[in-house]
Amino acid sequence: MIKMISKMFAIISVSLLVLSAQSFAADLWQEGTHYKALPFPIKTEDPTKLEVLEIFWYGCHHCYDFNNDHLISWEASLPEDVNFTLTPATFRGWVEHAKVFYAAKILGVQKEMHQEIFDTIQSNQKKYSTVESLKPLFIARGIESDRFDQLFETGGFRKVSQIDQAVEQASKLVNSVKISGVPALIVNGKYKVGVGEAGSLANMLKVTNFLLEKERKAMAK
Repeated sequence: MIKMISKMFAIISVSLLVLSAQSFAADLWQEGTHYKALPFPIKTEDPTKLEVLEIFWYGCHHCYDFNNDHLISWEASLPEDVNFTLTPATFRGWVEHAKVFYAAKILGVQKEMHQEIFDTIQSNQKKYSTVESLKPLFIARGIESDRFDQLFETGGFRKVSQIDQAVEQASKLVNSVKISGVPALIVNGKYKVGVGEAGSLANMLKVTNFLLEKERKAMAK
């Protein structure tokens, strides 16, 4: 009888701890203070999954630190129901790096080259500020020069290249979520999380995890 009571007490104690932790998270991360709801939700890549979208710039050292010190390990631990994706910011002076991102994506080497491109640009931003200055990275990966250049050739009725189209779509997305800086995280097309609101780069992911759980519960209803 004593053992049974002890077991029941232990179960109740654990349950209370879980509820307490959930309540603490709900109290700790407040909408309007630590994250903001988007005025209008945006479409996610896969509606069957939760999504976290990072908007970043290869020339941003905060984005670089966020990637190296936080995102890599966080992404590796994501459950299967979460899709993590990237969009380059396209503010004035940042478009060249956005073009490099989309060149890698269209060529099917974005995941493999992402860290390399980041490392290279961060090593010398003045030297690696243009598409042409970063083209050798693609050549070293076995991408033929002509194939790379074709991505930037204009054509069609609008006389725009594949890269221009991709950058245009990215600009529309970035403008629609009205971010003030990078890195920024968009959670499930509904919420935006920035370092200013969250308080730190590490907190950005804590807030994101909280919002993912919130959305997971909403989807289960």
